[in-house]
Amino acid sequence: MSPTSKKNKSKFKWIVAAILTAILVIVLSLFFWFIVAVNSPKDSKQTNKSLFVVKANMGLDQISNDLYAKGLIADKNIFILYSKFGPSRGNLKPGTYLLSPSMSLSRIADTIGRGAVASEKITFPEGTTIEQMSKKWAKTNLGTANGFVEASKLQNTYKQSFLQYRSNKQSLEGYLFPATYTVVYASTAQSQIDTMLDNFERQVLPKLPAEYQNSTKLNDLITLASIVEREANTTEDRRGVAAVFYNRLKLGMKLESDVTVNYATGKTQTLPSDLSIDSPYNTYKVAGLPIGPICNPGLDSILATLNPDQNDYLFFLADKNGVVRYAKNLDEHNQNIEKYLNQ
Repeated sequence: MSPTSKKNKSKFKWIVAAILTAILVIVLSLFFWFIVAVNSPKDSKQTNKSLFVVKANMGLDQISNDLYAKGLIADKNIFILYSKFGPSRGNLKPGTYLLSPSMSLSRIADTIGRGAVASEKITFPEGTTIEQMSKKWAKTNLGTANGFVEASKLQNTYKQSFLQYRSNKQSLEGYLFPATYTVVYASTAQSQIDTMLDNFERQVLPKLPAEYQNSTKLNDLITLASIVEREANTTEDRRGVAAVFYNRLKLGMKLESDVTVNYATGKTQTLPSDLSIDSPYNTYKVAGLPIGPICNPGLDSILATLNPDQNDYLFFLADKNGVVRYAKNLDEHNQNIEKYLNQ
């Protein structure tokens, strides 16, 4: 081979090497640019989240266009490319999502790909009323308080069989099981109430004797348990207070419970004038149990009412420290009032 040929061949190798190097540099640059692009947010300072809805049968193009239009991503094509070849393999799931421009493009795509729909934890404490539950519902921005209350009045909507034994057919009070729920955004108040009724069926009914599951005894138990829930704070006191109420009922005495009057008036304190109001919840005037529960009792209050203490007390009061004081007759009760409340 002539020196000229060798020189040309060497020159050719250098040209090829240069081209390959340039291509490699370009590929690596594009790769790192892509990595940076998919892991960068549209705007790291925009931390406020907004709801983004992916409807069924929406394609990648429409989803990317909507995300871009809402200012959630910086590049539609990169979103499509990452979604196709990323973990979700182009399978973006319908649902309502909480997204922010401060989230990286990959995080947004992965969130939708996993179906990690927006949700909110909401806690309904034991002893809350439907009215109080509605206000907690409204605070989470899941809906309005009025919408929750109105949903609770849709009597023909809820199909749980135990509901037929309620004495007050106009209210679900007492049967919305108090607990912490994870609620998916866009859920309706109606679906949440249905979930709470199902939870009552799962959490309460299996723990009750058979005769309470398929009769009006269930209504009587939940009604009295709701009063016990509002009157006492510990299992021991709940069993003691339940016994007092059972003793009064056996003797034909009125329950005379302030908390039932407060339910009727909407107040937290009972005034002497309140004791004479006309209401099926005023147990100073109504004999026996009120027309229905006055709150949604927790499982502990229900079981304590089911298994009361065995005593012969007819009166009780909570002293200034919250300790329940019992009495067998009115004279003893008045002495307790003077000793524990008036001093």
